[in-house]
Amino acid sequence: MPRKIKRWLYRHYQNNFFVYFIISLLFILGVLAGAITIKIIGPEKNNDVMLFLNSLFKAIDNNSLNSISIFKQSLIDNYKAILILWISGILYLGIIVSPAIMLFRGFALGFSVGFFVYEYGLKGFLFSILGIFPQNLIIIPGIISIASVSMAFSLSSMKKKKIRLKNNTRLSQIVDYSLIILAFSSVIFIGSIIEAYIAPIFLRFLTEYLS
Repeated sequence: MPRKIKRWLYRHYQNNFFVYFIISLLFILGVLAGAITIKIIGPEKNNDVMLFLNSLFKAIDNNSLNSISIFKQSLIDNYKAILILWISGILYLGIIVSPAIMLFRGFALGFSVGFFVYEYGLKGFLFSILGIFPQNLIIIPGIISIASVSMAFSLSSMKKKKIRLKNNTRLSQIVDYSLIILAFSSVIFIGSIIEAYIAPIFLRFLTEYLS
């Protein structure tokens, strides 16, 4: 079974390499834009933007370091994006929505890391490595994959739209597409667990260290 999964993943990435490349590139551009924005908007607005962008800090702002609250907020933010991507893929909008969401997610990550480095220097950089990157090492590949699948499905659907397909054929394609989205969504679920139950440990450490 693991070999079949590996072969399927290999074919999937190989067949959609260009889409994954575009989505990944847009994510990187978003990261760079977020990091640059820190120096532009000024310190007064940095905190407000940080709370808007980062689910971890939204939960902290409302409920201190409550892991359950952080977990709920992370699920809301991540699965809201997944739902939008899934629907946009079916409605032929993935070509537009997927790049937009990846730019935003990249911007959020770049801004978050830039915020800590700008505010705390080396200490902020170390915290970013320990408090932000662990969950994103799982969440980012998952959301990039989902955005790429959504975009690829929209492109494929638009090409096949000229060909008259039977309703059951279209339905079968949507089911397969939805199962792929669901599989990658489970990866993001694991990332949310890490964000809720591991990242706060480093936040507490940082708070004590800076106090």
